[in-house]
Amino acid sequence: MNATAVGTLDALLVPRKEQRGTGDISASPQTEDLSKKLEAIIESALQKIQELQKDFLNVRAVQEIQLKELQRSNQSLLCRCTDLESKVIFLERKNEAFTIELNKLERLSRRDNIRIVGVKSAQGEDCMEVARDILAKAGVPDARMERAHRDGRITPGRDRHILVKLSHYQDKITLLKNSRPRLADEPFFLIEDLTPTDLREKRKYSAQVKTLYQEGTRLRFRGGIWRKGDGRPYHFPTQLPN
Repeated sequence: MNATAVGTLDALLVPRKEQRGTGDISASPQTEDLSKKLEAIIESALQKIQELQKDFLNVRAVQEIQLKELQRSNQSLLCRCTDLESKVIFLERKNEAFTIELNKLERLSRRDNIRIVGVKSAQGEDCMEVARDILAKAGVPDARMERAHRDGRITPGRDRHILVKLSHYQDKITLLKNSRPRLADEPFFLIEDLTPTDLREKRKYSAQVKTLYQEGTRLRFRGGIWRKGDGRPYHFPTQLPN
């Protein structure tokens, strides 16, 4: 109960006290006794209300202190979250940059490689001899090879590629350029040895490249991107320019 209510009750009680002090003999003993009991009850109630009000104010003060502490803690956590978010963004950018650089290095390590696809596996085969015969059919009979071997996961019913590492990059260019018409009637063909990242990029637009080819636009996949005949990057409708 607030101070106004307390004052109002006190105001109601004062006339009774003053009235008794005047020596009014009209009040009966029973009425006087009832009045005293009523005043005692009211005073007791007021005391309890004041105690409750005091307890309420104490609890409110404690809660306000706790609220301020929570606000400070929340602000600290918010600052830490913002800092962590900035660090995550920084690390993601660094990781992306490292991934690009690693892909470039891996692309460089595969620079002189080609893959022969579609050659049936045979027990005790000599991949160097098999590759030499196929490269000769593709137009480079004197291609110098460092090594040739089967590569990739073993899948039932599917022959693994023969990975060939050439000694000269120019032999690779000649082979890729001439192999399509020369091996048109053969069950095997030659492709570049792409990195996993470049292979995903190539496959991403393979359907669109096929459609463009049927419409008369020929593209080549070089350096991790599809390019026009003049070497400039081709930007697909769903792809933003770099």
